[in-house]
Amino acid sequence: MQIITSRDNPNVKRIAKLAKRDQARAEGVILLEGTRLCEDALASGQVVTEVIVSEEKVSWAKEFTPNIEPLVLSSNVFSKISQTVNPQGVAIVIKEPDVQADIPVSADGKDIYVVLENTRDPGNLGTIIRMADAFGLSAVIVSPTTCDPFNDKVIRATMGSIWHIPVVRKTMDECFSFFEKKGIDTLAMHLKGNELGAGDLKLPCAYFIGNEGDGLTDVTTSRCSRLVKIPMKGKAESLNAAVAASVIGYELSKLL
Repeated sequence: MQIITSRDNPNVKRIAKLAKRDQARAEGVILLEGTRLCEDALASGQVVTEVIVSEEKVSWAKEFTPNIEPLVLSSNVFSKISQTVNPQGVAIVIKEPDVQADIPVSADGKDIYVVLENTRDPGNLGTIIRMADAFGLSAVIVSPTTCDPFNDKVIRATMGSIWHIPVVRKTMDECFSFFEKKGIDTLAMHLKGNELGAGDLKLPCAYFIGNEGDGLTDVTTSRCSRLVKIPMKGKAESLNAAVAASVIGYELSKLL
């Protein structure tokens, strides 16, 4: 077994470049690091093109990717490709999954979609994807100006849910065209909306969450069926985008 001990090794330099999302996207791949992250991707059937482990983790590669010859690095060299403070010595390169082109529709018509317009925070996007998976939503729809769903921080925040729920990229025009055609109720989460009460929710439904600082654009707000907000007893003016999305997602999931 060959162990690479030089940080100047061409393969090490090549893998290190994939840690930069722009480079990985250009090659159509994703570099995943960490035992949990890699095992979740493997369990979901993602296509692995390379396996990189530290010399202490060769047994992991033999167990989880027995058909792929791993690139084995010394612990010191593995730290060069690592994006974490305490590297676990496990990384894989997978083919980047396609962001779905079509919005899925269930046979029973009980669809719930969360639509994100200009959401920029990777932690928020990842948390919303995880929430959508947990509550059984039909899809997460992201605008072209929403952050990359395969950003490392997004993937980590999803805790594996990125592989389990459809993520669809659509413009707002495409969303409204689809929802109007299908007769889907559209809710704009907005501070000027009416407080949600019992019986206000129905399926199928799509609810829109805007940018963390600016909220939804005026154009998107005006095209939604209704403007709604979450009743709050305290003095906070608003909720974090991921929290608001989760509250509504949970309430809608009760109708499934």
